[in-house]
Amino acid sequence: MQEQPQTSPCLIDDLKPSGFHLRLALVAGGGPFCDGYILGIIGIALPVMVKDFHLSGNMTGLLGASSLFGVLLGGLGGGIISDRLGRKRLYTLNLLMFAICSCAQYFAGSLYALLFWRLLIGMAIGADYPIATAYVTEFMPRVWRGPVLSGLITFWWVGYIVSFIAGYLLSLYFPDNWRIILGSSLVPSALLMLFRIGMPESPRWLMQAGRAEEARAVVREHLGAHVLLDEPKPGDTPRLSLRHLFQTRYRGALAFVCAFWILQSAPSFAIHTLQAPILEQLRMGNSLLASCIVTSFTLLGSVPVSLGLINVMGRRKLLIGSFAWGAIALFFVGLYPHPANWFIIVAFIIYSAVEAAGSGLQFVYPNELFPTEIRGTAVGFASSASRLGAAVGTVLLPMGTIQFGVHAMMLVAAMLLTLGAAISWRWAPETATLNLSEASQSLTS
Repeated sequence: MQEQPQTSPCLIDDLKPSGFHLRLALVAGGGPFCDGYILGIIGIALPVMVKDFHLSGNMTGLLGASSLFGVLLGGLGGGIISDRLGRKRLYTLNLLMFAICSCAQYFAGSLYALLFWRLLIGMAIGADYPIATAYVTEFMPRVWRGPVLSGLITFWWVGYIVSFIAGYLLSLYFPDNWRIILGSSLVPSALLMLFRIGMPESPRWLMQAGRAEEARAVVREHLGAHVLLDEPKPGDTPRLSLRHLFQTRYRGALAFVCAFWILQSAPSFAIHTLQAPILEQLRMGNSLLASCIVTSFTLLGSVPVSLGLINVMGRRKLLIGSFAWGAIALFFVGLYPHPANWFIIVAFIIYSAVEAAGSGLQFVYPNELFPTEIRGTAVGFASSASRLGAAVGTVLLPMGTIQFGVHAMMLVAAMLLTLGAAISWRWAPETATLNLSEASQSLTS
């Protein structure tokens, strides 16, 4: 018997997922896919650029981290602008910057020009984090909110893996041509820009901005005439700014989100960006191919989470477990001075899988723990803080490896993950069964 469409009055949180929700999730996921591709492709091009530009360890780390510094700036700016001007306005424009900067990398005439374009493309990536995730959060029913937000991270990892595969294949056909490898990000960026055209504005944002009739029109057209919106009372949704994040009400949530995101990202970006050189220093044959294999196993962790494990297992247990198992894997890499190749591969596969599983919460917690009027700003600030940690880690890893050795740096990474597990044990709330209003009150001081 065919299921009848839902017609009884209900809130967005209580809706049954529809075809529109699926379309929105897929279109939103294209942004993280491009993000992962753009941030990942540098890992394939970097060994070639080291030879081409005769890069020192310091400059290698700086080039690898240049886009991460851009993400820091773009995340904060994009979040603030999306809270002020709406989600839709920048939703397509930032992809135009993806495409322009992808082309510009191909024509970069010097190392400093390349650093500039990587910084700029990182700003576009950073802006997409708060815009796309807030957009999805404000449309999704509760049953899909966690899986879809964590699914955006899965799209990120798919883009990251595809970048390694595409970069590896391009390196076979165009050896020593880093321009084609970096410029290949134009293809997914241009395609996604076309798919995002015509998407509606977030009705929750319209409502808190005082544009109630427009919000109701969006809901009627895309969700159904039976869907109700929380109607704010006069004075309930004041205009909030960045400084409000540091006030008492939001301080605890902001500290927790920034802490766990930084402690995930700092080791992750450093290790994945420099995976091939790390494996080479561990005396792994064909380190480039081995890094592709290791990176592909991130899907082993991220896909089950986005398919519903995040609701079954819960946010809290997932976060604590991913930190703990990742720390164990890297401790073993750091403790053994001359491990067998299979041991190294297995340890990094375990780390990649559990880190990817836990990273799904990077888009879930920040969007659930803050209200609509400041959600974009909070996500942007947290993502900027995390990328600062990631950039610092990516710069310091090659420097630390030269001075202290790769095993010592893996132990440092393991200790950071152990700290992340302890912080999560102390502060991580469980929000899987809460609606957005309840979730945004679950960790306020």
